[in-house]
This record gives sequence, C-alpha cells and structure tokens, in this order.
Amino acid sequence: MDGTYTALMAALLFGHFLGDFSPLLTSRMLAAKESGAAPGWILGHAGVHAVLVGMAVMLVVAPPVLVLGLAVLIELSTHFVIDVLRARVGVVRPEMQDPANRRFWFILGLDQLAHGLVLVGIAWMVARG
Repeated sequence: MDGTYTALMAALLFGHFLGDFSPLLTSRMLAAKESGAAPGWILGHAGVHAVLVGMAVMLVVAPPVLVLGLAVLIELSTHFVIDVLRARVGVVRPEMQDPANRRFWFILGLDQLAHGLVLVGIAWMVARG
C-alpha cells in the first residue's frame, strides 16, 4: 500500500473519533447504546459514522460510486451490529457499563478494536480500487 492508504486510514480514524467522542454522538444515541433500547437511535449513530466514512473516502480517494456506496453500507451495517451487541452485553452484564470495573475497559477496547478492523478493511477495499 502507498501513502493513499495511510492518509485514508488517518481520515477514517479521525472520523471514527468524531462519531464516538464528539457532540455528533447525541445524548439520545448514547442512552440507546447504554440501554440497548431504541435501536433507531443506534442506527442513527451508525448513520453518522457511515456519513463520516463516506466523507473521508471522498476527500482522500474519490473512488467510483459503487466502491463509495459499498464502503458506506459496510460501515452502516457493521457499526450498527457492533453497537447493538455491545449494548446487549451491557444489559445482561451491568458491570460492563461501569468504568470502575475492569470489564468495562475490556469490552470498550473490544468494541473499538472491532470498529477499527472494519475501517482497516474499508481502507483496504477502497485503496485497491
């Protein structure tokens, strides 16, 4: 891979940061992610991430529309599934919602690893053309 892949990964990771750790994550989205209820808000959160992926891909690579659409669809669907699963784990195991508990940090790290690996796959797909 060349500098395009590196630039794309940087843009995708920055977008992920904005989607999860900025005001783009609304209080309703956060509450839905914590409670496992209101999957529509989790889908909205995944939609924010999908838009950010689309913007990053367009800014760095400007690929064919089919590749762009596939990147956005992959991000939307996987982000939704990962966050719903994490929310359900938190409902079944409430200690995983408590930052004072080590398990919280493990599940947060696993969640972020899963999202990061999806972004690696998207960057690989887009950089290949």
